[in-house]
Amino acid sequence: MKQKKILIVFLLLVLIIVGVFYTYLQVKYNSLERSLRNHLINVEGYSDSDIISIKAKLSKMPTYPVHVRFADDPNTDYIFTDGNADTPIWRQLDPKKPIRLSGQRD
Repeated sequence: MKQKKILIVFLLLVLIIVGVFYTYLQVKYNSLERSLRNHLINVEGYSDSDIISIKAKLSKMPTYPVHVRFADDPNTDYIFTDGNADTPIWRQLDPKKPIRLSGQRD
C-alpha cells in the first residue's frame, strides 16, 4: 500500500513539472509572438493585414525561433530571432537575404 502511495505522489509530481514547463513555454511563445508583431508593425511599418501568421517554436538553435508568413508571400516562412536578449533585437535568419527588415520591402 505504501509503494502505491509513493507511485501516485511521484506521478503527480511528474505531471506538475510537465504542466509547469508547458505553461512556461506557452507564456514565452505568446510573449515572443506579441513582441515580434509589435516590432513588425511599429518599427518596420507593416500593417496587421500584411501578416498572415506568427508562430514561435522551440528548437536547438536558436532556442525560440519565430516563424512569420506574410500576405504577399504566403508560402515562405520568414524566421526571426530576438537574440535571447532582455530587450529584444529582432533579426531575420531565413530566408538568408533579409528583404523583410529595414524598409527593404517591394
